[in-house]
Amino acid sequence: MQTTNKDIQRFDRESSGYETWAYQSLIFDWVHRTAIAAVEAISPEINPDTILDIGCGTGRLLRELAERWPAAKLIGVDPAEGMIAEARRRMPSDGGSQGATFYVSMAERLPLPDAAVELAFSTISFHHWQEQAQGIREVARVLRPGGRFVLVDFSLPYILLKIFRHSQQLSPAAVRELFTQAGLVVQEQRRVMRRFMLITIGRKPDTVEK
Repeated sequence: MQTTNKDIQRFDRESSGYETWAYQSLIFDWVHRTAIAAVEAISPEINPDTILDIGCGTGRLLRELAERWPAAKLIGVDPAEGMIAEARRRMPSDGGSQGATFYVSMAERLPLPDAAVELAFSTISFHHWQEQAQGIREVARVLRPGGRFVLVDFSLPYILLKIFRHSQQLSPAAVRELFTQAGLVVQEQRRVMRRFMLITIGRKPDTVEK
């Protein structure tokens, strides 16, 4: 599924009631905890000062990140204005101290300077990205050397893939290749949630070979 104006309009319509949907607690909260635990397992002493959530929706993950790293500057981007409006309502202050800075933006055009982020997440939004390779290159651009990108998205069996029509779902090997092409070193990749989700963690090298 590509991020089209129709997709964005649908998320705009759904934004006010999005947090009340059952799958928020059944799926998203579990995925968020798994993503945070995975990066902590790789780097137990991680204490990021700037965290980005791509496809942040109503800011649910960012609120969890504010509890885990209260001093971090939090940034959320999402192409749906309704989602961002709801996220700002729930986290009204900018930056750190339990607040976040939000932008209406596509993953393929992140409104951030180079090397601005220490840790980036994308949870269950990757299949909506219009240009997935470009989106990952953008993540690599805004990551600092040594920074990490935690990507969690659907990894459905073929029959369910046809039913739910997640046409942008990639194989684990294809995801690894996109990370590598963007200059990220894959540190971990595994299926989770009864193998229906794939988590991939990449690290931007400290130095870039020329």
